[in-house]
Amino acid sequence: IIAVLLVLIVVVLVVAMFIFKKDSEVKQQEYEQAQSVPEITLTLSSEEADQDSVKIIVEVTTEDPEGISTITLPDRTSISGVKAAYEVTENGIYVFGSTGFNGKYASAKIEVSNIRKLSAENPYVPEGFDHIGGDVNNGYVISDKVGNQFVWVPVPNGILTRNTMLNTNFEDQGANATELVNSVAKYYGFYIARFEACQYDLNGTIVAASMAGKTPWRNIDFETAFQAAADMSVAFGYPKDVTTSLINSYAWDTVLEWIDKTVTGYSSSTNFGNYGSSFVKTGETKSDIVLNVCDLAGNVREWTTEKDKSQVSAGSTVGKGRRVVRGGGATLSRPASGHTGYEESTTNVYWGFRAILYK
Repeated sequence: IIAVLLVLIVVVLVVAMFIFKKDSEVKQQEYEQAQSVPEITLTLSSEEADQDSVKIIVEVTTEDPEGISTITLPDRTSISGVKAAYEVTENGIYVFGSTGFNGKYASAKIEVSNIRKLSAENPYVPEGFDHIGGDVNNGYVISDKVGNQFVWVPVPNGILTRNTMLNTNFEDQGANATELVNSVAKYYGFYIARFEACQYDLNGTIVAASMAGKTPWRNIDFETAFQAAADMSVAFGYPKDVTTSLINSYAWDTVLEWIDKTVTGYSSSTNFGNYGSSFVKTGETKSDIVLNVCDLAGNVREWTTEKDKSQVSAGSTVGKGRRVVRGGGATLSRPASGHTGYEESTTNVYWGFRAILYK
């Protein structure tokens, strides 16, 4: 009997130790799971060279049964779930993070180096646009789906030209001028509308366009021209990483400097533009198609964002809202470098405007 009791006691002890061990192992496992940090896996949608964009695929796992709470993207936005795709258009190192429901956080990074490097010779083509002719040396032309055309202006050193920089009578410090300066410093060029702006009926709304064979939009004051140029990118559904705006003094002078390198004396000559008795449709003056840019010298004079403060500095109260009109027009024989300030509210049957587009 004693022997049987001893055996039973031993069996009970063994079973108890086994149960205790299993219970401890379960608790240890639960503890380890509770302490588990997310594991992040990052892969690229393509590793081929010269991509316009790639997607970084992020997948997150965890041993914690409560799962993953959020994924933090490189732009610091947080999303729920365990998988996401993040599109990038520039080379660089991108950092992702993830937080589990247990509060544990982890991060991981990946380097993207196969995005096509933008330069003066390798221009950015916005999504929805196609290259339709020319190269960076003779006028690289792109077009959107409805026929708006723009010409790439290469700036190899990333520095724009402005001929009135040292003249205190003139100023161009608006947001669009600053944005263009910063954009060109990074992407080494911008696009100028190939044509003077025309009116385009977009689903019943009149918007500015850059199209061939159209009547220029005339009799327009500065504010209307400024807003119409800015609205182009939204009206035509351009991608969010590009902007359209009224041409400024930096863009105008840089374009002339670029053209003069190929067509000597273009900016100061009246041998190119339409200076006849009346304006003609956009792009019809063959002598004024230079590097695929049309009608920059004549046809209609064009508003720019540059301010003319000359009359204010001379003591006049009139000149507070003066902007510079560039070039010449039909009935007014002035070269592309023509530069005159007028009140913003002024309209003229031979005045129009032109847009620029930049990343």
